[in-house]
Amino acid sequence: MASAIDLVDLEITYCQPCGHQPRAVELVNQLLAEYGMPLNKKLTVALKPADSGIFDIVLDGQLIFSRKQEGRFPTLDEIKKQIEPKLSIPLEIPSN
Repeated sequence: MASAIDLVDLEITYCQPCGHQPRAVELVNQLLAEYGMPLNKKLTVALKPADSGIFDIVLDGQLIFSRKQEGRFPTLDEIKKQIEPKLSIPLEIPSN
């Protein structure tokens, strides 16, 4: 049986020497701004510096975007489409 709060794991591996860190941090900031606290409670985020031009995004152990495969960086919407079904964030405001 799943726990009450199933965490979703998001890993962004980025090329440190290439200067991709600000892009990785900005993507995380945009996701947190979009979803706010519900995202904060359901998502674990890991930023992993690497080299060789890498910018990979792994969601729950599955590669969902690779800069090397796609030849570009991901858009926020592409990542949101992958994350949203896993988060199942209810948009209701809890009643007091």
